[in-house]
Amino acid sequence: MTLSNQQKVGVDEVRIAQVAKRTAALYGAKGEISISIVDTARIADLNAQYMDQDGPTDVLSFPVDGLIDEDPKDDEPPPLIGEVVICPEYAINQQSEHDIDAELDLLIAHGVLHLLGLDHDTEANAQLMREAEVASVGRAGAQAG
Repeated sequence: MTLSNQQKVGVDEVRIAQVAKRTAALYGAKGEISISIVDTARIADLNAQYMDQDGPTDVLSFPVDGLIDEDPKDDEPPPLIGEVVICPEYAINQQSEHDIDAELDLLIAHGVLHLLGLDHDTEANAQLMREAEVASVGRAGAQAG
């Protein structure tokens, strides 16, 4: 697990890493996850560059090796599951009833689930993602679309 905090909003980095590990463990994922915590300008740049979307968002996921549930061979490095990028500043503006830690828990879980191959492109898939979010952090947010 690598975590890079490149912004000024106070976050609990240990908690964020624990949520990512717990979510990956639900699927037996083996490998490394990179987490970048960025400001709205940086996530807006990434959103435009990689998702062809204007403006900031709360979370982006960039799968690399994805879900691998076997240990690497002794002479191989661990696989890189992928990178999750979150924006606490944007998340603060989006959340209403939950504190920022709870909102970041959900965003990290959601991002890791995308790395593992889950999506919410249909209502059935969104339901599977919501169930996985609840299993990881006790609440869900995935919407179909």
